[in-house]
Amino acid sequence: MNKENFKAILFDLDGTLFKTEAYQIKAWDEVLRKRGIIVPAKDYFRYIGKTALEVEKDLAKDYGLDIEPGELEKEKEELILEWFGSADLELMPHAREAVEFFSNQPEFKLALCTSGSEKEVVCKLEKNNLRDRFDVIITKDDVSKGKPAPDIYLEAMKRMGLQGYQCLAIEDTEHGLEAAKRAGAFCFAIPQEFSLGQDFSKADKVLTSLKDLVCFFE
Repeated sequence: MNKENFKAILFDLDGTLFKTEAYQIKAWDEVLRKRGIIVPAKDYFRYIGKTALEVEKDLAKDYGLDIEPGELEKEKEELILEWFGSADLELMPHAREAVEFFSNQPEFKLALCTSGSEKEVVCKLEKNNLRDRFDVIITKDDVSKGKPAPDIYLEAMKRMGLQGYQCLAIEDTEHGLEAAKRAGAFCFAIPQEFSLGQDFSKADKVLTSLKDLVCFFE
C-alpha cells in the first residue's frame, strides 16, 4: 500500500463524519416499539452499517415481523428527516478538518459513499456547509444494493474514472469495510462506540480518529 498511489478518498457518513448513529438506533427503536418489539441496545451493533432496507429485512427475519417491504424503512426515514431538520448535527472529532484537508489537495478527488438516502444526506451536509466539498456523492438511492454489497463504492469509482487500487475508503463499520474491500478499494477503519464489537481484521489500517488519517498523509 503506497499512499502516493491514492487518487481519491471515499468517506462513509454516519459514524464516520457525523455523530448520528444514535439517531439511527433511536429511530429503529421507535418503529419497532410501536409493534411491540424491544431490541436490546447491545444487539443493534449487528445492523450498524447496512442500508435501512437491509436492516428491515434482518429485523423482520429475526423477530418474525409480518410487514410490507419498505414499511419500516419509510417510517424510520420520516423520523430521521424530522429530527435532522431541527437538530444541530454533531460532526465526529476532526471530521471537518479531514474533509477540508483533502478537498484542498488538488491531487485528490473526494467522494461520499453512504447507505443513507439522498434527502437525509443533503440535509446533513447542507446544515454543516460541507456539500460542495465532495466531487461525488453516492447514496442508497443511486444503486440497487446497499452496503455490505460493493455497489455504492463501485458507482463512485465509475463516476470518478478510477480503479479500486487508487481509492482509499474510510469506514466505521464491518459492513462498510466489507463493501469497500469487495469493490477493490483500500480501507481504513475508525471504529466508534456502536461498532467496537465488530470485526475489522480486513482493514488496511485501524485508526483511532480522523486526525490519524490526516497525519498519515501530511
